[in-house]
Amino acid sequence: MAPAQAPASPTTVSVVQSNPAANSWLQPQPDLTLQAGAPPAGLPVITVNDASVFQTVQGFGGSMTDSSAWLIEHYLSPTARAALMSELFGPTGLRLDFVRVPIGASDFTATGVPYTYDDLPPGQTDPTLQHFSIAHDQAYIVPALKQVLQTNPNVQLMASAWTAPAWMKGNDSLSNVRNTGTLIGRFYGTFAQYIVKFLQAYAALGVPIGAITPMNEPGNPTPYPGMNMSAIALGNWTVRFLAPALHAAHLTTQIYGLDFGWGSAAIAHQLAAGETPEFSGVAWHCYYGSPDVMATLHVELPSETEIVDECAPGITPFSTTEIVISSLRNWASTVAVWNLALDPAGGPVQQPNRGCPGCFGLVTVVPKLGQVWPSKDFYELGQASTAIEPGAHVVASNNFVTYDYLKPGIDFISPNIDDVAAVNPDGSRVLLAFNNGPAAAGFAVAWHGQYFTYTLAPGATVTFEWDR
Repeated sequence: MAPAQAPASPTTVSVVQSNPAANSWLQPQPDLTLQAGAPPAGLPVITVNDASVFQTVQGFGGSMTDSSAWLIEHYLSPTARAALMSELFGPTGLRLDFVRVPIGASDFTATGVPYTYDDLPPGQTDPTLQHFSIAHDQAYIVPALKQVLQTNPNVQLMASAWTAPAWMKGNDSLSNVRNTGTLIGRFYGTFAQYIVKFLQAYAALGVPIGAITPMNEPGNPTPYPGMNMSAIALGNWTVRFLAPALHAAHLTTQIYGLDFGWGSAAIAHQLAAGETPEFSGVAWHCYYGSPDVMATLHVELPSETEIVDECAPGITPFSTTEIVISSLRNWASTVAVWNLALDPAGGPVQQPNRGCPGCFGLVTVVPKLGQVWPSKDFYELGQASTAIEPGAHVVASNNFVTYDYLKPGIDFISPNIDDVAAVNPDGSRVLLAFNNGPAAAGFAVAWHGQYFTYTLAPGATVTFEWDR
């Protein structure tokens, strides 16, 4: 691709900024103008090189957990609910276009009691799934998802299984305490059919699921719903049981592997060694590692799509803006937070809360008031989702930080300006920048022989956008 020629007339750059210190969110700033020539000496320069093209952006979003759907459907009036859906998914809102849905319970369950779609008393089994039912979800999860799709029909839905029914597991429990929640061999085919029936039931209700991860965080020894299966075993099960079951049911649902944290690079390499056409890509969670493991895996699996489908606000030591930027810079095509909505206490959640203590939703629903309070992460995600469109391509830009992982709970990103650039399908250029340092930082942006300058407050996020 040959570099574009600098336009004869000045190019206007629109600017939108969020500054937590000023309690200012997604606020338009005065336009800038790209000036011909070299940037002033002494300023750090971000050079946007749109001749160097990387992955396609699929979108941004979050998870409609049982807790999120319960709060939205039960505590918001129809007017407030419609307003929230518009703010999250509408053309004048954040324009989110990705939603993850648990297959059965996760740790965020409204009643605090986990469930699947085929729960039986201890000692009983249902190998033909005669008792399978999604009646639980029809009460409030399916209605919430249908309103999402009514607001934005282009939203992509991904579903993830936390556990099989207890009677399919070696510990006869929905939990995975001490990694005892293994899938019993004689039920391998049954669990594949269980997922097929879930997909068919949702589709019949007008909620088509486009992609799945067969197992959320396999091998995580959880007191809440979970299962234990090695990467190799999970890959073999997917190839031998799940993929054939989907094919036999004439389902074209994509399958993403892993669905675990950035610290699971070794597991991802096992997946790479057994790469098969059944997998469309790899799903990551933004925990316990550095985002550059995604770039490392891309070298091994260049044809596979990588996504970040879970990142919980409240437990990450860096901002949502940094999650978006560092993920896109390391080959992620989708970036999604965890719960779309939680209450002021960070629930409802299955107790004891050992999975996500301190987590909060993209928005807070206040049950007693029937009100919605957006979090700073809502606006920080919006800095990307309102400007970088589905189908955009990430392009080259330099940044001034390094990524590292020191120990659990301490992910290190050096203090400075971080950024990522993209070109939208309409040809507009977008640069998302974040100042994670302690002081205001001035910098220049250079593009095709032109430049502009800007000063960004500490902790602030800015989005620049300009046309050809």
